[in-house]
Parts: sequence; structure tokens; C-alpha cells
Amino acid sequence: MPVDDVEVAIAAVTTGCVVAFGVLQALIVAVGLSLIDTVRRSASPHDAVLGWVEPLGRYADVSLHRQARLTPGVVIYRLDDRLFFANARYFKARVHEAIRAAPTPVSWLVFDAEAVTHAGSTGLEALTALATDLRHEGITLVVARLRTRMQEQFRHAGVTETIGTENFYPSVHAAVDRFTHSGTGTTGPAA
Repeated sequence: MPVDDVEVAIAAVTTGCVVAFGVLQALIVAVGLSLIDTVRRSASPHDAVLGWVEPLGRYADVSLHRQARLTPGVVIYRLDDRLFFANARYFKARVHEAIRAAPTPVSWLVFDAEAVTHAGSTGLEALTALATDLRHEGITLVVARLRTRMQEQFRHAGVTETIGTENFYPSVHAAVDRFTHSGTGTTGPAA
């Protein structure tokens, strides 16, 4: 198992604090450093652009699956963390990067939100602003696999209204299928 250099540094600092100040003070330092590390990691969480991988029968990270096929006109973006103040800017920047890197002009951005278990007010504002920005660029933001608890949070914050209730789908496949059969895209989930 790979060793995380930051965790090793926290352990070393904590050990030094035990020797210099005592266990209780070292514990406080360790908890503080761990919290800072958690926010640091959440500020640039794992994310991915997804493509259809036929052998798997599902959408998967294109950086891990070279055989993944992108759907022309669609970018599927997945965020693997909560959406909150520490990563709201990162999220928006990464979405725009994914759109710029797409091999064909983009009409739809499918946000695979299954891994988003929490969204703070700053994160919800970022998502609302993103939907508005993309609309001005001629790109429709749709959301797939949003958890039931998060659906209520989106509704309460007005995000659902901004994105449009018709732009929420139970799966990535359903969202891409809607695009491909709307006359905007080509036929099939992996076109």
C-alpha cells in the first residue's frame, strides 16, 4: 500500500509534539493538522470525464479506460466528493476544462452526481452559476444519479428550478439516451 507523504509528516509532527509538549497537546495538534489535510484534499477532489466502456457495460473514467467511447456533443463529468466552499471554484474550472478538451462541440454536460453526498451553500451557488454560464454558451446542464436526500436540498435551494426539472435523470445512460434520441445527437449510448 502506498504511503501518503502528508500523513507521514502529520505523524512525525505529532510524535515530536508528544516528546516536546505531552500527549494531550500533541493530540490537539494532530486533530488540527488532520482537519487541515481533509480540507486540502477536498479542495481538489478526484473527478473524471466518463465514456462508455463496452466490456464493462457502463460509463467509466476515460483516463483509466482507453477503450471508453465519448458521445459526440456530450461531456459526462463526475465529482467524487461533496460540493462545498473548498472545491466550488475547482469544480467549475474542471467542468470548463472538460468542455474545452472535448473532441467535438458540446451541447450537453451530464453531471454524474451520485458521489455528491453533501452540497454547501457555496457549492449550490457554484452549480447554479455554472448552469447559467453554460446556458449562455449554448450548453444544457443535466444532472444524473442525484441521491434522494440531495434532490430535496437542490429543490430547497432553487437549483432544480435553475437547471430545470426536466434535466434530472436517474442514470447517466438515461441522460445520454435522451440526448441521442432528441434529434440533437446520434443514436446509441456509446456513439
